[in-house]
Amino acid sequence: MKRSIIITFTLVFTSLTALFVVYNNESTSQGIEKALFTWTDSPATTFNVIWLVREDEPTRFRWGIADGNSTHSAKVERHSFYKDSDVEVCQVKLTELRPATTYRVVLGDNEFLARTLPEKRPDKLSFVAGGDMMKDAEMLTAGVKAMASRSPDFALLGGDLAYANAISWKKWLSWIEIYSNNALRADGLSIPFVVAIGNHEVSSPGFGRTPKDAPMFYSLFPFPNKQQSFYMVDFYEDLSVIVLDSSHTHPVESQVDFIRSSLSSRRDRLHLFALYHAPAYGVMKGGLDNLVSMNIRKHWIPAFDEYGLDCAFENDHHLYKRSKLLRADKVDPEGTLYIGDGAWGVDTRKPEKDEYWYVEKFVSEQHVIEVEIKNNIRTYRAINHAQKVFDEFADNRDAFNLEK
Repeated sequence: MKRSIIITFTLVFTSLTALFVVYNNESTSQGIEKALFTWTDSPATTFNVIWLVREDEPTRFRWGIADGNSTHSAKVERHSFYKDSDVEVCQVKLTELRPATTYRVVLGDNEFLARTLPEKRPDKLSFVAGGDMMKDAEMLTAGVKAMASRSPDFALLGGDLAYANAISWKKWLSWIEIYSNNALRADGLSIPFVVAIGNHEVSSPGFGRTPKDAPMFYSLFPFPNKQQSFYMVDFYEDLSVIVLDSSHTHPVESQVDFIRSSLSSRRDRLHLFALYHAPAYGVMKGGLDNLVSMNIRKHWIPAFDEYGLDCAFENDHHLYKRSKLLRADKVDPEGTLYIGDGAWGVDTRKPEKDEYWYVEKFVSEQHVIEVEIKNNIRTYRAINHAQKVFDEFADNRDAFNLEK
């Protein structure tokens, strides 16, 4: 009897030990050698490939055209992710790629596919925008799957990705794992993205800080200018996105010259967008009286109005908002659409008021925003975690126009 008890206990202990080892191995490998594809330059001819490795492990990177037989090595920039972590960041910038071509990236035993954009904008394309992504793994996964259900060409991520607050580096491993595993189109291609910074990438209070206060964000993602989170991406000859920092590591007013020089040279672009975190026209956190929002409206909005910005993707407030078309702080049919407000994978908030003069619709619902451009009509769709459309707006001001 005693022997049978001992044998049973031993088997149970051995099983629990095995389960612990499996779980422990899975947790330590989370996010490792999982590829992220970003753009900071021409999406038709470049890719930034980003992944993490353990600090004592070799770099294992190969790449090539997906339907080819050969792969190539590349120069890998490798550096510490965070001072208290045991992982390192690897970055490769692939250049002189073929437009509209699928490439294969191999990281150790993992293979990833991603496609460059066509050199000329097709008549129909789509992308997804959103922010405030990960309260927990379940919410993030549901939001990423909602995005992937639309099979977009790319994504615009508006900050507050991993909610790491410049402290919890392991949250980034979870974010990378979930995004890389689930941000896949129906054809199996990874969904590349352009990224903006949010307050939860930065040490508290998340506003009015400097790049050194967002060490993991700036370590993970490459930018055209080092330690500068505002930049411009020209997707096509007539479609551009300006990415801005809403006073997290760079003051709002310090970006005015960049905004004006970037937008003035692109004022004739048919489709002109902005991506940033804290909203100019939010309904939470004091609404229009929020100090950051007031500062954005004072310094950025005049340039948006002057150079004909079509749409600004805003975040931070944890609900869905679609503004009326606004210009000079008034409703104007030729104005800019402000849409967001960051509820990809977080608990939503409920505004205190039933209506706001500058808002067309707001809903306390988790979502991503799909933008489809067809026949020069920009159609915005809010997609919830059930992968259903719950709001839609078609901007046909440029329909069939050859000039803006």
